Amino acid sequence: MIYHLRTPKTFRKYKKFMAEELLPGVCSLCTKDKSIKKFKHWRIVENRFPYDLIAKTHHIIISSRHVVYDKLNKAEKKELDLIKSTYIQIKYQMFMEATKKRQSVPEHFHIHLIVFKD
Repeated sequence: MIYHLRTPKTFRKYKKFMAEELLPGVCSLCTKDKSIKKFKHWRIVENRFPYDLIAKTHHIIISSRHVVYDKLNKAEKKELDLIKSTYIQIKYQMFMEATKKRQSVPEHFHIHLIVFKD
């Protein structure tokens, strides 16, 4: 049995997007135009397909550059550590990073930011 963190409705929208609407060669994270919060090397955006079974709030922190984790530079890693230990600790209850085999956008490093439903 496969468990999902999305409601069936949101999961169907997500699967449809991945199968039909995701354009080849276009990063779905790079094309997000509205940021909730911007930092020098990072920005926080809404997750279009939230984990709405468990989350009241589901944002994503993404690197400003289209880059995998292993290619982040020292300044990007340092700022991410600072953001995680300050801003994220205040605003969110959990941050989650998928393993390589479960990443929906493996070519653009991102972390899921969650506030749980009550």
